Amino acid sequence: MKNPYDEQQTQILARISNNVVKLNDTLLEVNQKIEEINEMNSDLVAFSNIWNHYQRNASLYLASTNSVESPIVSKQQP
Repeated sequence: MKNPYDEQQTQILARISNNVVKLNDTLLEVNQKIEEINEMNSDLVAFSNIWNHYQRNASLYLASTNSVESPIVSKQQP
């Protein structure tokens, strides 16, 4: 005796399978884009690290030479 829902179940499984393939392709694309973004951001991270080291070294130098001055405050006009 043939299952009356067999054809319907086969179609549903085929749709699920196709959707999983599409989802997998989309996730691969997303992963590639994220990798590209991370590569671009690595330059920003390097620059940020260099800037932080420079700022720390400049502060240490100014403190060691007693060259630290108060910041110039400009008067705001009403």
